[in-house]
Amino acid sequence: MYYILYIMKEREDKIIEILKKTENDIQEVIIEAAKGGDYRSVDMARATAVSIKNLRSQISNPVSNEDKRKKKDKPQIRRKKLSRKTKKSDYPQFIVKNDTLLRIGWSKKQKREYTHKVPRYVFDKTNKSMFVLAHSGNGPFLAEQIIEQINNNESEAIPSYQVYVVVGMLRETNFIKQVGRDGYIIPQDIVEKAEEKWKELSNRRN
Repeated sequence: MYYILYIMKEREDKIIEILKKTENDIQEVIIEAAKGGDYRSVDMARATAVSIKNLRSQISNPVSNEDKRKKKDKPQIRRKKLSRKTKKSDYPQFIVKNDTLLRIGWSKKQKREYTHKVPRYVFDKTNKSMFVLAHSGNGPFLAEQIIEQINNNESEAIPSYQVYVVVGMLRETNFIKQVGRDGYIIPQDIVEKAEEKWKELSNRRN
């Protein structure tokens, strides 16, 4: 009997170890994706990491977790739903301040806002590069193609995350359309549309 319990415990420990390693690997993906401005992958990886952590916790201490669930179930669900509604609907926000485009997001982990800044010249350069691609007759275009077009004649590469901020803003306002993983459909008047949006965000009181 004791031998069977020992074997079960040993296997349980192995499962926990595998889950912990997977969680660490996903954390690396989150860091990498955040540096590249790939916010969708950040959200996906973060949700996966949380699920793995919860699963690991349930395996490690199933009884206490069940007790906690019974005690706090209903009030916690209400609070989480309320928080999810307010945070998800409020972010991301885009504003223009001091001739700089700001993307304001919400960090679930740190429970606070964070900001990405894009100078005006990067905003203009991104839109002009998309204009060139739109008039090439091809498409949809991947974000990587837009970045490559931008950095064609640049002595120093523009940070990718800044390009992703501009692309994200144009996608949020439906100026460009995302076609799954194939990329973005860019209208030929993208420069004019982007300029109008810049003026609108500049005149907005924050």
